Amino acid sequence: MGIDQGSSKTYAIVGDDSGNVLGFGKSHGACHSNTGMKFAMEAVKEAVEEALKQAGLELSEIDTLAAGMTGMDWEFEEKLLKEELEQLTRIENILVVNDCIIAMRAGSSHPYGAVLCAGSGLNCAVRDRNGKEFVYGFYIEEEYQGGAALGKACVKAVTDSYVGMGEKTMLTKMLLKRFDCKDVDELLFKKVTEKIALKDYLSLPIVLEEAARLGDKVSKNIWYRFGRQFGRYVIAAMKRMDMLGYEAEVVLSGSIFKCREPELRQGVEDELRKDAPLAKIVDAVYEPIVGAYLMAIERSGNEGGPVLQNLEKYSRSFQLKRVAY
Repeated sequence: MGIDQGSSKTYAIVGDDSGNVLGFGKSHGACHSNTGMKFAMEAVKEAVEEALKQAGLELSEIDTLAAGMTGMDWEFEEKLLKEELEQLTRIENILVVNDCIIAMRAGSSHPYGAVLCAGSGLNCAVRDRNGKEFVYGFYIEEEYQGGAALGKACVKAVTDSYVGMGEKTMLTKMLLKRFDCKDVDELLFKKVTEKIALKDYLSLPIVLEEAARLGDKVSKNIWYRFGRQFGRYVIAAMKRMDMLGYEAEVVLSGSIFKCREPELRQGVEDELRKDAPLAKIVDAVYEPIVGAYLMAIERSGNEGGPVLQNLEKYSRSFQLKRVAY
């Protein structure tokens, strides 16, 4: 069994050790450190029960569980989450990792590599050939926290342009219309008085993509700047884990990397080319839940048959592949 819990959803997948998927379940999103452990485990329980029902199995028939859990940012949380999952499922063979690790495994052809998960926030992680991991977590600065930060960068580009600190941008007209503002003063007032909520900032990357596709230079530069910084996080992590000297895949995952404008990816590539020329960027094909399932298979030690080929057979019926937003 594999579990993927994020702030927006909780997924569970059940299958055999040859990649034959038997059941899939889902529930509400949660994060034990924000919404509470009880709420997080309720979501896991609901998703697990749905997956088992679909598979026609009992929980007692599951021998291995791998869970990618958001909010697992400190060492003590691994033990805490593992104990909670053991109590909930009665499964003894359990692996718990940060949710960005399962995103890496879902996109990589090896159990090691690096990952950039850019969704509402950002995380970066690496895993070396010995299975040792480093996850940035709270070390990611707020200025580059995924979709929320991109949204704030859009507003800043508009206000900078207005006062003469930045170039003219299509974002001005687009954001004034989106927030129903008559001018930039009103937009700034809404920002300062916190009338622009997190959900509003999270809606702006799509606007940023549209402006970039229309040729807006400022928008293209924002995407590229974020890509370069994302790449710097990967370089530092790979250097920390002594991974710069061998080939490793850098998996791009999360909704932000579904952007069809090339500047974000180009920024990552340009940064990696300088210090990690052996690194290879790959786009995650499968959803992170698949990574959890693969890690469960590997942990069981019973991998058999053409796992990836079998997974492909079930990818459509269980919606296991990533789709553009």
